[in-house]
Order: sequence, then structure tokens, then C-alpha cells
Amino acid sequence: MNKPIKVAGLFLASALVFTACGNNNNEPAAANTAQQSASPAADVGNSAIKEGTVKLQDLTKQLQDAIDKQDAEQFKTIAKSINEAWLAYESTVRQTFPLEYTDVEKYEMPIFSASAYDKVDFAVLKDTAAGLQNALTTLLNAKETTGSTSELLLKGVANYKSYVEEQTDKLTAQTKVFADAVKAGDAEQAKLEYAKARVFYEAIEPIAESFGDLDPKIDARIGDIEDPATWSGFHRIEKALWVDNSLAGMDVIADQLVKDTEDLQAQAKTYELDAKTVVAGAMELLNEAATSKITGEEEVYSHLDLVDFAANVDGSKTVYLSIIPALNEKKPELADQLDQAFQQLEETLRTHQTNGLYITYDKLTTDEIRVISDQLSQLSNLMSQTAGIL
Repeated sequence: MNKPIKVAGLFLASALVFTACGNNNNEPAAANTAQQSASPAADVGNSAIKEGTVKLQDLTKQLQDAIDKQDAEQFKTIAKSINEAWLAYESTVRQTFPLEYTDVEKYEMPIFSASAYDKVDFAVLKDTAAGLQNALTTLLNAKETTGSTSELLLKGVANYKSYVEEQTDKLTAQTKVFADAVKAGDAEQAKLEYAKARVFYEAIEPIAESFGDLDPKIDARIGDIEDPATWSGFHRIEKALWVDNSLAGMDVIADQLVKDTEDLQAQAKTYELDAKTVVAGAMELLNEAATSKITGEEEVYSHLDLVDFAANVDGSKTVYLSIIPALNEKKPELADQLDQAFQQLEETLRTHQTNGLYITYDKLTTDEIRVISDQLSQLSNLMSQTAGIL
């Protein structure tokens, strides 16, 4: 049965996990060991940032009031105003305070996305709005760092590692819920939980192959293996749910999947990452999505490919955010292009949602698929250009 899967809350949760970005909200903003630039141009830029941030703080307070009142229409109106206000000066923030920019971006994005939904998840958005307000306070008090670009880049990569760790934590927890539904023989519930778990795995796919044989054990498709009798992981159960219409024998597969995600979780906490590795992974993933995943081969039974694409884009954008300091120094125009390309693709994907539900991939027209493919290819090409500056 092809039916839309709700992922609005999932991507709100996914966007929230990049918690290591920017200043720690429990530390004073003055912890940035730096002094403000005394140049007139810097003063003008910092003034614009302060004015824009104060405006955003006021709008966010209005948004929080609308959430408290559970006024959906007011929420949507204010959320769109917040996005417009942020777009007006985000490039200046990205150049001057790259880590604080990342912190604001991770909360602003899901708020704007939610403004397009018919129904508003006020419980989730309450925490998101609070996070945005805290991030704006940090930005308002931020001082330009005297740290070198390499130091900032190391911190950005450390932030990305924290993102990966948190995604794998959520993956493990959600996979257990999925496995429980499978073992209980509840096919309809299992289908819903399957989609939720897939989000967290696809978000870290830029580095998934770094974990040896865990990637094929967790994510292999039937065409990826030599002996079908050894097939395990998500897609084996996907076939049982959407094609076989039987969960017979899936208990063992489900238990193994939980074990494999737990192993992935453990490895993610000790694995050492570097900027070139994560950028290469994001570039390869976007290229794969544009050339092979775009055919619908990833979720060939459930047709939940748009869920995967959105998570791939979310994870790849997190990579991009982690390397902004290097882009600012060596190729700021590329940062602008990447920012615009990610926004364009995110907007395209949103057009294929109904009330926060992604339609199944088989409902897309050839032209709609071609647009997604072209935009993915553009992103992959832009990400490839970052490799030379790291």
C-alpha cells in the first residue's frame, strides 16, 4: 500500500541534533577570546548583525507567544517573517560569525518548514523556538574570534562528529521501536516506524561507509549482495512489509538490525573524522542520489525515496555548515552558491509534501524527478569544489 509518511517532526528533530555548533548556551558568550574589529567596514557589518538579531529576537518572542496560544495562522505568518528577516542578513553572519550562524540556522530552518504545513506540531516547535531564541542571544553577544581558520575548521568538524553521534543515538532508539513492531507482527505500525528510522540513517550516510561492513549489513539492497539468503537490514524488512505482506521470519532480521545499529552507535563515538573525509562523503552521496538513487532504487518497495533524499540533503548540509570557516577565508562566493543551492533543493522537496507528509516516489512525474536530479547534481558539483580548499 502506498501512503504518505509523516516526517515533519522527524526533520525538526534531525535539525535539532546539531547541538555542538556555535557557543555552548551554558557558557557566557564572551568566551570567544577575541576583540571586535576596529575597521569601519567591520563596524557597519556588526551593526547590521546586531540590528537584524534584535529584530529576530522580537519576532521569535512573538512566535513563542503564538505557540503558547496554539494559534496556527499567527505562527505561520510570523515564521515566514522570521525567515525573511534572517535571509536579509544571514550572509553577513555567515562571514563574521560562522559557528554562531550554524547555531541559528539549525533552529530557523525547521521553523520555516513548519510554516508550510496545514497542522502545526506545537510541542516540538516550542523547544525549537526556545533554541532559536538562545542562539540569537549568543549571536547578539558574540565577538569575532582571533582563532585561525584551521582552528575554527577543527571545531566545525568536531561539531559534525557530535551531530553524527546524536543521529546514531536516535537511530538506535528508533530502530528498536521499529524492531518491536516487526516482532509484534504489526505491519502498519512497522511501516510508520521504518520511515522514522530511515531518516536518522540517511542523515549520516555521508560517512556511512567509514564504518566497514556495518553499512551493507544495515542498508544493503537485494542487488548489492551475492547470496539472497544472507540479506539483512532495513531493506530486507522493507520487502517483507510492502511486497511479501508477511513478517514471517523477520524476528531474527529485526534483532540483527538492532545489534548492527548498536555497533554503529558505539563506533561513531570513537571514530575520528577530518574535513576532507566528511566533504568527500557528502559529495559522493549527493552524486549517488542524483544519478542512481533518483531512479527510485533505494526504496524500491516502499517508495519512500523522498524521505531518504531529504535526510541526505539535511546530512550533507550539516557537512557544509561545518566547513564554512574555510569557505569564508578562501572562497566566500562558493559559500553563497552552496547556501542558495541547498535552499532551492529544500524548497523543491517541500513542494512534494502535504501537511508535512512526503508523497510516495511513484507519484512524481518524470519532469519533477528531473528537477530534483538536476538540483542534486548541482549541489554535488559545488561540494566537489570545496575539496580543494581544505
